[in-house]
Amino acid sequence: MMFTISAMILIPFIGALLASIFRGGAKAIALVFSLVPLVISLVMYQQIHDPSTLSYVEHYGWISALGISLKFGIDGLSLPLLILTGIVFPLTIIYSWRLPYTPQVFYPLMLVLESALIGVFTALDFIIFYIFWELTLIPLYFVIGMFGGPKREHAAIKFFIYTHVGSLVMLLGVFALYFESGIGSFDLLSLIGAFATLPTDLRNIIFAAILFGFIVKLPSVPLHGWLPDAYCEAPTPGTVVIASLLSKMGAYGILRISLPMLPAVPSLTLFVKIIAILGVVSILYGAFLALAQTDLKRMIAFSSVSHMGYVLIGVASFSALSLSGAMFQMFSHGLIIALLFMLVGVIQSNTGTRMIPELSGITNKMPIVAFLVMGGFLASLGLPGMSGFVAEFLTLMGAYPSLPVYVLLALVGVLITASYYIWAMQRALFGPYNENLGEVKDVGAIQMLPMAILLGLIILFGLHPAPILKLFEAVAVFVEVLI
Repeated sequence: MMFTISAMILIPFIGALLASIFRGGAKAIALVFSLVPLVISLVMYQQIHDPSTLSYVEHYGWISALGISLKFGIDGLSLPLLILTGIVFPLTIIYSWRLPYTPQVFYPLMLVLESALIGVFTALDFIIFYIFWELTLIPLYFVIGMFGGPKREHAAIKFFIYTHVGSLVMLLGVFALYFESGIGSFDLLSLIGAFATLPTDLRNIIFAAILFGFIVKLPSVPLHGWLPDAYCEAPTPGTVVIASLLSKMGAYGILRISLPMLPAVPSLTLFVKIIAILGVVSILYGAFLALAQTDLKRMIAFSSVSHMGYVLIGVASFSALSLSGAMFQMFSHGLIIALLFMLVGVIQSNTGTRMIPELSGITNKMPIVAFLVMGGFLASLGLPGMSGFVAEFLTLMGAYPSLPVYVLLALVGVLITASYYIWAMQRALFGPYNENLGEVKDVGAIQMLPMAILLGLIILFGLHPAPILKLFEAVAVFVEVLI
């Protein structure tokens, strides 16, 4: 199992090269090569013994003079995200099967993006982590810019600038940590360990710089400005990947890097309060903005801002229970948001609009889509029996002892979330059919398959979250002991 993680990273990249050469088989090649990381991650899941420690570690020398090495590994935090990545990409490719994208361009870009995301979730060297972190921007820039909506160029540039600036600030913090620590290595765990030895004021600055990069990618209010345009102008498959996986990079970075550094930050109380405030503001602000939308896709985009705020609440709580919920929120939200954006894509394609007031009564013509929409909305608003409820319940229950006021405010966000989803269902799905839409067709079998699988997984992990939650719990308990 020496080259397991290397294979996960390289195989989609090889598939991208083949898909760009063999145009006629690009779709099949993309599907097959995107499934390989899922198979490998499930094998890892079966064989991992202690999720709180690193497994499948690979370490190869690279630039020894600077202490940069190709080091990879997984634990209970990264493995579920690898499984999520392995689930989302094949389903997104199936969903895109009949969409009018240039196959020898679109599918290679998707496979390169999959390789980059796997690299982010497994890298244990700061420079390698940063290289993969930045690599995700390139295919997404072209996916948005080439296959997106009318304002795709503006959205692609805005997305690139926002996230790249955040990444550069993070890199400056990493460089300061590297040079001031004097350990001569970019090994991620070694630099985190050396953080406590730095001068007091410098630790505050470095922590803030690294956290800034992650907050932009999450994204959290007020650094979410790139999100509405990127989500709404990207083609549906691009939106699915950005919402379900790219935002998880920010959450992963906070949990992997910022949280272990947090106890050594001199201004600990201040930063914990800032993180908690950002979490609550994101939950409430995102929910209120979603409530005000008439564009279905834009409503779901702002709901994503709201739901990722729970991750920050979990981090600020220093509670193993709340951290478990925050980690599970990453996995659950990835499934739910992928389903919701796929549904918006089908609705827009089949009706010619995604404006909520114009979609009156579509249940009469699109019963399967209506059923899936109701399932996705109920999952996202936290209905018991679905994965969203498990994540939010654990996060808020665990955070209440240390952050009671913030939890009560977050509960207001839960009520607003229920309001905009139910109101959207009432206006779009039910009532008299809008005859101006003409004759519309329900979803086809090919696009229905990935959405049905996603809804099935959402219900499965809502009723039986233990298979994934046990991985997160092992890491959360280990982190709680450290802090």
